[in-house]
Amino acid sequence: MTPEATLLAALSLLPPVAIFLATLTLDRRERRVMSLALVAFAVVSVFLGLLQLAQGPTSPLRFFQYTNQDDAVGFFANRNHFAALLYCAIALSTTVLVAQLMGLSFKQRKGAETTYALGALAAGVALAALIVGEAMARSRAGILLMIVALLASVVAGVERHRARANVNVFRGLAAIIALAILLLGQSALFRLLDRFDVDALADARLIFAHNTVAAATSVMPTGSGIGSFPSVYTTVEKPADLLAGRYANHAHNDLLEMWLETGLVGPTLLILFLFWLTRKGIAVFAKPNSDLLPVDRALVRASILIILLLLAHSLLDYPLRTSAMTALFAFACGLLIDPPVTSSRRARVHRQPSMSVV
Repeated sequence: MTPEATLLAALSLLPPVAIFLATLTLDRRERRVMSLALVAFAVVSVFLGLLQLAQGPTSPLRFFQYTNQDDAVGFFANRNHFAALLYCAIALSTTVLVAQLMGLSFKQRKGAETTYALGALAAGVALAALIVGEAMARSRAGILLMIVALLASVVAGVERHRARANVNVFRGLAAIIALAILLLGQSALFRLLDRFDVDALADARLIFAHNTVAAATSVMPTGSGIGSFPSVYTTVEKPADLLAGRYANHAHNDLLEMWLETGLVGPTLLILFLFWLTRKGIAVFAKPNSDLLPVDRALVRASILIILLLLAHSLLDYPLRTSAMTALFAFACGLLIDPPVTSSRRARVHRQPSMSVV
């Protein structure tokens, strides 16, 4: 129904497709480097958000005219999308931290313990900064998904038969959370709690969902075409549903919006993707690959967690409608596929010390 919008939507998939295909060509070490670069970029975004708060609503470091002027948004226009980047980076840094802390509990050859300690320190500092940034963004969904990311990363990393290692993990994580709370301060915590008061958009999401379902049922089974939501939604929107100064550019539920725009095709593809993801998850968690280094296994597990977090967030917002988060999602999908192993790479992997992070 909107050919031009559908064409633009198709072109917007070029960056994530390129990221996905490029990730497939990387070996394990290169994937570690890219993952660390992603965490580093998220930490830089936190400091940018801190400067935005310090300079106030008129800060020149807010790069978009329409934005959340009272909150940290980093390189994004929307605090929710900034929060999505941060909880994804938190999942990565937490899994790496758990892998390093687990390694500290076992006797290694000379120098290995120092390497594990430095890796744990770097991951811990990054994690503390990311937690502070998540609080500065004041996204309710971001806070809840951050908690899920922390808990799931720890549960995925600990091992039942290694009690001493698990104690190190819990102690380390508790220390990092305490450090983040101290860095936040009392005023920041009160600002965060204010976000959990009643929000007008919460009821609006129900209205958006009801109208989206009504529009979707009218264009089954083919859907109205990708990118057509704003045009189609207005045909079913009632005057009583209008919000002063706002309009519905998205359904705030990507599953419903996808159903409206793609008909039966989108949900079918999503089911197939979830089936593939489930098989990958079983292979990673139930039957872990003993040939992988601990940090590589941690990154694969973090990738599954990132995908699930973004899909869960998409039921309340539209993080995957931004190019940056779609590219990150594609990178996570690429990490789940084993890299091509040539004879030279296989030899290099066997020569690699087991405690190396990069």
